[in-house]
Amino acid sequence: MKMDRRVFVSHLMSVASSVPFVNLGLLGGCVSRVADGSMPDGAHRIEGGIPEAAYVRPLGDVAKGYCPQLGDQQCRTGKPTPGLRDAGAGLAVPGLGLPVGGIGAGSFMINQCGTFGPWNMGGMPTENFWEQRTLSQAAFHIREEGGGRPGAAVRTLAVPHESIAPERRLGTVLPAWNTLEAGQGSYAVLFPFAWLTYEGLATKATMKVWSPIVSNEDERSSMPVAFFELDLSNPTSEPIDLTVMLTFPNAPAFASGSIRNGHYSKYAFDTGSGVAGVTLGSDAVENTPDAARSEWTIAAQVGKGQAVSYCTSWNADGDGSDIYAALAKGKATGPLPNGTLDGSASAGALALSLTLEPGQSQVARFALSWDFPQVWHRGEGGAEAVWMRRYTGFLGGKSTQTNDYIAGSYRGGQGFEIARRELARYSQSLADVEQWWRPIAENSAVPSWLRMSALNELYHMVFNGSFWESGLVRTTMPMSAEQGTLPRLGSAIPGTHLYFHTDSGGGGAITNEVDMDSAGYLGFAKLFRSMELGRVRPLLQMVHQNPIGIGRVIQQAFKGNGPYISQTASFQNMPATMAPVRGVPPKSSKDLGELFDPHGGDPFRDCPHKLIYRTYALIRFYNDDDLLRYGYTTMLKALEYAQFFRPEGSHLPTDPPSNNPPNTMDQAVVNGHGIYNCGLYLLSLQVMSVLTGRAARLGIAEATHSRQRTLESELVAAREEFERIFWNPQTGRYRYCDGSGGIGDRTGRIWNRFKPVPPPDSIWLESFAGQLVAMELGLPDIIDLDRARIHLHNTLDQFIRFRDPQGRLMGGPIILQPDFAIYPSSLKTTEINEVIPGVAWSAAAAAVRIGKRLGDRDIVEKALQLAEGCAIRIYGDPQSGLAFNSPESWFVDDVEVTRFPGYTRTRSIWSLYDAMSEIQIRQPH
Repeated sequence: MKMDRRVFVSHLMSVASSVPFVNLGLLGGCVSRVADGSMPDGAHRIEGGIPEAAYVRPLGDVAKGYCPQLGDQQCRTGKPTPGLRDAGAGLAVPGLGLPVGGIGAGSFMINQCGTFGPWNMGGMPTENFWEQRTLSQAAFHIREEGGGRPGAAVRTLAVPHESIAPERRLGTVLPAWNTLEAGQGSYAVLFPFAWLTYEGLATKATMKVWSPIVSNEDERSSMPVAFFELDLSNPTSEPIDLTVMLTFPNAPAFASGSIRNGHYSKYAFDTGSGVAGVTLGSDAVENTPDAARSEWTIAAQVGKGQAVSYCTSWNADGDGSDIYAALAKGKATGPLPNGTLDGSASAGALALSLTLEPGQSQVARFALSWDFPQVWHRGEGGAEAVWMRRYTGFLGGKSTQTNDYIAGSYRGGQGFEIARRELARYSQSLADVEQWWRPIAENSAVPSWLRMSALNELYHMVFNGSFWESGLVRTTMPMSAEQGTLPRLGSAIPGTHLYFHTDSGGGGAITNEVDMDSAGYLGFAKLFRSMELGRVRPLLQMVHQNPIGIGRVIQQAFKGNGPYISQTASFQNMPATMAPVRGVPPKSSKDLGELFDPHGGDPFRDCPHKLIYRTYALIRFYNDDDLLRYGYTTMLKALEYAQFFRPEGSHLPTDPPSNNPPNTMDQAVVNGHGIYNCGLYLLSLQVMSVLTGRAARLGIAEATHSRQRTLESELVAAREEFERIFWNPQTGRYRYCDGSGGIGDRTGRIWNRFKPVPPPDSIWLESFAGQLVAMELGLPDIIDLDRARIHLHNTLDQFIRFRDPQGRLMGGPIILQPDFAIYPSSLKTTEINEVIPGVAWSAAAAAVRIGKRLGDRDIVEKALQLAEGCAIRIYGDPQSGLAFNSPESWFVDDVEVTRFPGYTRTRSIWSLYDAMSEIQIRQPH
């Protein structure tokens, strides 16, 4: 049985600068410094064209990764741990790297061994959101002759990888191939680029890998293409004859769960662009939707003095000796047969041959493109939904006004056309990517570790179940009884292209969680507007057409509804027609109540506020009056839903008085008014107060002068109450909660989980979540900044005091007890005893903004130390193997115990980047 992040703990436990004075570059590239300032073992750096902020590792020298006592990662026994990947712990996989391919187009990684895997083609034909498989037939190979070396030599530019843990293996290439050894080169990534340098060759060779992810442009950002540009130079005193070959199989998108038959292969050459390509296709009537009319294309742009040769078929099921023998022969016109080696159409190859004189350099430019035009989601009972991928809308695919695909408008079979188009505009695409990327990657006002973390955390939007559609083909997903014949989500506004991703590609969190995903809203809103619209619009529609007219906003959308077909079971199994429930304290003297018990009141009360501020961000950044016209009334409904939970005589909503999750920190019980949700409520009042005047000018009926006055007066009263109940002048700190919920004496065990109720004067790391967003969106302050300064001076030292066993910063837990003690892991609970990097980065962003506003150097420096500790754990520890697999958390008293590899809350790093140096918006086109 699948378990989401709410319920994994019992399973786990049962198993066992714009600020010139800031100069905190403890982490440069991927390398951390230990307490004495020396580089840790395994540190490696390469020079020459690699950005300072890149994550860098020796090629093929994959970290062993943590092997904790709790939640065995298969690394103690070498045997698969049943259910581990599907449980909340997930499976950490060291050695991951750059994902290539367009957003929502399907993706694979070029990992730290230089091999092609893991894979995530989107959709759900398999239960695993990404597949730990390497295509052993996919590789680059170099044949060299000359350069002062006798004879000819062939090397495959990959390093074998094995691990005692079966599901941690990155695998290797075919056995007949002569691979590199670990350490024979370097591997560097700064998304969307990777650089691989190779040693042990006569030729000096570096390969740049990238995909055309262009800020605020849908077309190229969605294209299923990866570029491989090899920079080749001859450092010897004699000529070198070179052939570079790319091999690739005619592979299914998924190892299992789909059918892909009817293989064919063909060669094409376009004289206008000089692009040659071998296409490997499949077209059989029995193919499943994810494989229907699908193609791979290996392509190259033939340069001056280069000869192209090809093989349209060799034996993918053999040991690779057939295609290797062809390459080894070598000849001036190219070694490959310009035909077939067998009749299987199971694999192809393309090669460029050239001669380098002493001191001469050339570039060999390749691309891999694919055309798998449909995404297939399967639900319970055989129900399914089939969508067109976003890129198809730029290659002939068309949609109706309700965003349904027009059958037959996309002709398919465009693998070579995609490669030809994209290679032909390679230089322009590179310039357009660098136009948004370089100001971020090379910004000296921002520490290099922050630039590295921010850019590399964008891997989620390409890899983690990335879904971006261009029309619904068909669906048999059931609509809920209460929803009846209401329009499917995403159909209300023409031109809406739904965007979806899983929360943890490593397994465990299989849902699309609004509460957590909102942590990364700012980077998406500023850099990738269309995808943020693809989240916000269907959420607005869901509220707009709620059958009983309430403003409840979903916490998560389960895979069984499409995604975004209906809101069936989309709010912790509470139907859309259930009226809001305030809840009462549990009757038992100790029991907190069953998880998600409706009698405890509606959970996740942060979600309405997050929809409000995410919608406002798009309206503000892009002056989007159309979104305001559609969303204003819905935003009011969401605000009114939050106001339902205000007790009599209070201007602030309370949290559920039970074990019902109060907000995105669903394991942290709140007793009464909680500072996190109340701060977001102030933010929502501020947003709606600002928006109402603008909405009135647009003629929106609900935006009246009376409503404006009510919002303004309520904001004043709510702010006064906020300061009165949360600020404690005796401690000089803001409280975690006010203790008014009637559960202060409860603990309880839910599903064998210990659930303490933190006392009111506990210290919440993310106390200023609402204030952070207000500052990000240029709104008036919603809290007293002088008090916030005192709070930060009295708490930051306590949050940054934690070190790992090597003496390195490691971030701070999300909450401390009133005496600054931690909640230890021995309590066998989660969140309250963990460092959650996504929370730490948001909290640091708030502190940096407050510190900069007040000119307080100390606050800014300590906030950056808090944040850098999390970057060190993920990118700076050469033994952790957490890069491109960023966990949701690690235990504050045992950093080797991590949860949810691949979790997306870490995109909050963009709030910290923006706090240090404002991200410039590139207008959509």
